[in-house]
Amino acid sequence: MKSKKNYLISIVLLLIFSFQIQISIAQQLHKLKPYELIERQLINASHAEKFAQIQIQDFQGRIKPIHTLSVDLLRKLYGKDSYKYLDAANTTKKINATQVFLGMQFKPDSWQLLPCIKIEKNVRDTISKLLPVSKKGYAKPAQFFDFNGDYVIKKIVADAYAKAEGKRNTLDKSCIKIDERLNIVWAIFNGQFLKIFPNPIADNNTWHAPKENAKLIDEDQLLYDKIIPSYLNQLQEAKINNDWSKADDTIMIIKQFQKKNAPNLLLSDQKIYWEISYNKQHIFFKCLIGYTLIGLLLLVIGFFEIFFEKKWIAITGKICLAILTLIFTYHAFGIILRWYVSGHAPWSNGYEATIFISWVGLLAGIIFSKKSKLPAAATALIAVCLMGIAHGNLMNPEITNLVPVLKSYWLMIHVAIITGSYGFLTMGSLLALIVLICILFISPNKKQQIHPKIIALTRINEKTTTIGLFMLSIGTFLGGVWANESWGRYWGWDPKETWALISIIIYSFVLHIRIIFKNNFLFTYNVFSLFALSSLIMTFFGVNYYLSGLHSYAKGDPIPMPTWIYIVTPLLLTLCFISKIKWKKLYDTT
Repeated sequence: MKSKKNYLISIVLLLIFSFQIQISIAQQLHKLKPYELIERQLINASHAEKFAQIQIQDFQGRIKPIHTLSVDLLRKLYGKDSYKYLDAANTTKKINATQVFLGMQFKPDSWQLLPCIKIEKNVRDTISKLLPVSKKGYAKPAQFFDFNGDYVIKKIVADAYAKAEGKRNTLDKSCIKIDERLNIVWAIFNGQFLKIFPNPIADNNTWHAPKENAKLIDEDQLLYDKIIPSYLNQLQEAKINNDWSKADDTIMIIKQFQKKNAPNLLLSDQKIYWEISYNKQHIFFKCLIGYTLIGLLLLVIGFFEIFFEKKWIAITGKICLAILTLIFTYHAFGIILRWYVSGHAPWSNGYEATIFISWVGLLAGIIFSKKSKLPAAATALIAVCLMGIAHGNLMNPEITNLVPVLKSYWLMIHVAIITGSYGFLTMGSLLALIVLICILFISPNKKQQIHPKIIALTRINEKTTTIGLFMLSIGTFLGGVWANESWGRYWGWDPKETWALISIIIYSFVLHIRIIFKNNFLFTYNVFSLFALSSLIMTFFGVNYYLSGLHSYAKGDPIPMPTWIYIVTPLLLTLCFISKIKWKKLYDTT
C-alpha cells in the first residue's frame, strides 16, 4: 500500500515538473524575436521541395501534392502565397508555403507566437480591443486565448454565427473568417490536414492523417504509428547537424507506402510537376499586370488613331497588339494547364468562369482589332476588371473536385458557350462607352474625320453583340437539355435561367434598334448597348450572390451592394446626357 502511495506521489511530482518545464519553455519562446522564432523551425528549402511532392487527400477527397494544400491553406490564413518577415539585419525575407506548413507541425509552439492570422481592415478596430493586431493586420494564434485559456473573441464570433446567413453584415463575416482561420491553424498544428496514408482496406478511398487511430494491415500499422514522430525527430537532428538525408529517406518511404496502397489513385510524376509549376507561376496574376499596362497604352493609342493620323501611332499600336497577343497566349496556356491539373474543364466555379470570360473577351478584341486598336484595348480592360475581381477576396482560386451535378460532358459544352458569350457581349458594351466618350470630343472641324470611325466601332459592336447573342441563346437552349438530364425538366424558372432569358430579350432589343430608331440609330444604339451590360452583371454575379436556386453550386457568400454601383451609374447617365447634347449640336436629328 505504501509503495502504491509513493508511486502516485512520484507521478504527481513528474506531472508538476513537466508542467513547469513547459511554462519555462513558453517563457523563453516569448523572449525570442520573430526572426529567431522563424529560424528555430525553418525547414531547409531543398527538403521542403521534396516534402511538397508527397501526395495528400484534402477534405473534399481530391488527391493533390502537399505543395497545393500548403498554398491554399496559407492563402486562407495569411492572405498570401509566402510568409514575410524581417531578419536580424532588418531585411525582408520570405519562406514558401510548404516551409510554413511543415514548420507548423514541426514547431507549433513557435508559430503560436508569430503573426500569421490575417485580420481584415473592417474588423481590426474591434479585434484590436481584445488582442494585439500588427500594423499590417496580423495577429498571433496564442493571443486569441487569455491566461485562463478562454477564447477572447468567443462572444463576437458566437453572435455572428447566431445570425441568419442573409442577415450577417461584413463585420460578422470577417469575425467568422477569423474564427475559421484559427481553427485551420490549430488543425495544422495537430496534423489533421496531413492525410497522406491511404488505407486499402477502408471504404471510399479513405486516407488518414496521423493520430486518427486508423486500422491498417499489420505491416502498415507499425509504419503509420511511428513514421511521423520519427520524421519530426529527424527534422530536429537535421537542423542541428545540417544533414537532411534521413528526413529525405523518410519522404521516399512515405511515397512507397502510397504507391503500395493506392496505386490507382496517385497522380503521375508529370502531373505533380505541372501542378506545382502552375502554383508557382501565378499565370493569371501576371496576365492581369500585363493586361493593365498594355490595355491602358492601347486605349491611348486607339483614341490617338481616331483624332490623329500619324505613322508612329500605327506602328506603336501594332507592337502593343503583338505584346497583347503574347500575353493572351500565356493566358490560354494557364487555362489549359489548369484543365490538365484539375482533370475537368476549367469553368466550373466563379473564379474559373471569370478567367475564361476574360480570355474569350480578349479573343474577340484581337479578332476585331485589324482597323482599330480600341476593341483590343476595351477587352484588355475588361480582362483587368474581371481578373481583378477573381484575385480579390470575393472568389476562391482553389482547385476542387466537381460537384456531382457538374460531372457531365455538358459542362464543357453548355458552360463554355454561355460564359464565352459574356466576353463578346461585354466587349460590345465597352465599345459603346468608347463611342460615347468620342462624341464628347468631336469638334465641327473633326466631324468628317471622326464620324466614319464612330460608325466602324458601332459596326464592330453590332457584330460582337450578334455573335454573343447567338452564343447566349444556344447556350441557354443547351442548358435546358442538360437540365432535363439532371433534374427531369427543361425549364423551371430558376433565377439563373430567368436572368439568362432576360439578357437574351434585352440584347435582342438592342440589335433591333436599327429598325426602331432609324433616324438616330448611332447614338441610341450605343446608349442601349452600354446599359444592356447590367443584365449580364446580374446574370453572372448578381444571381450567384443575391439569389438562390439550383445553380447554387457556384454561389458565393452574400455581399452588400457594391459601392461602385452608386458611383458609376450616375456618371454613365451624365455621360449619356452630355453626349446627347453634343450629338444634337453636330447632327440635326430632331
